[in-house]
Amino acid sequence: MDRLTAMRALVRLVELGTFSAVADDLRVKQSTVSKWVAALEEEVGVQLLTRTTRSVRVTEAGEQFYERAKEILAAYEDATARLQTRAPELQGSLRVSLPVVFGTLYIVPWLPKFMKAHPKVELNLIFDDRYANLMEEELDVVIRVGATVDSTLKARTLGQSRRRVVAAREYLEANGRPETPEALVDHQVLRHSSALRSEPWIFKREGSQIRVPVRARLYANNSQALVAAAASGLGVALLADWLVDPYIEAGKLTPLLEDVQPPPAPIQALMAPGRVSHPRVRAFVDGLVEALAGYDRFS
Repeated sequence: MDRLTAMRALVRLVELGTFSAVADDLRVKQSTVSKWVAALEEEVGVQLLTRTTRSVRVTEAGEQFYERAKEILAAYEDATARLQTRAPELQGSLRVSLPVVFGTLYIVPWLPKFMKAHPKVELNLIFDDRYANLMEEELDVVIRVGATVDSTLKARTLGQSRRRVVAAREYLEANGRPETPEALVDHQVLRHSSALRSEPWIFKREGSQIRVPVRARLYANNSQALVAAAASGLGVALLADWLVDPYIEAGKLTPLLEDVQPPPAPIQALMAPGRVSHPRVRAFVDGLVEALAGYDRFS
């Protein structure tokens, strides 16, 4: 039995919950996963899982083993990665999740430089605005604009995205112009569907924080759709300046509440702890830091 493979199977089983999901994840037969876990239990002499026809549950011993196994696997990957830094060229594949609009505008133009510098690295880009699960989707890096939602991930800040409150002239003529953040409670707002419905909009005024319990009329999982909806007069939106500035310059959106500052949203590279020091991952993230540093708006 390959102990590392068996430990990896157990870790994934705890995280995914079923033998079939682990089999798909590791690209082996379900019976193979079952044999690996059974052999592991026999070797350690303790029951790690309880199995029923409908579910798999982790025993107390299994929880302890799971935590240690994660540390061992992370240490192994780190040791392997450190040795690979001596290789003359980086190689292998990288699975990266990117926000649709931000990734297209600011990351894709940088990719030729990265791929030219590392010709043996294969990139698999997944454009998606939702908060992807690194472990379940076997992602190496997730780039997101906004607060981190999973505290177990390692986050590296690439920059920050300033935000503006905007609405179309048509909407303001019909509903009035909010002159203070507090006035937004009486307006229909447009929100990204990743936000919690109870999450307030936050502003800073004269050193103090203002939390406004806004009421959304429309949710969308794509920021380009939200700015288009705002330009169509459907409500007030709080969006990145790089996204709304062209609409403001074209007269399609009007900036609001410019005397108060919504906190900027961090632009982050999220990684599983065991992947942070991998040479391919590190080279990709280091390159992104340098690329985004070239834009004044993200400093």
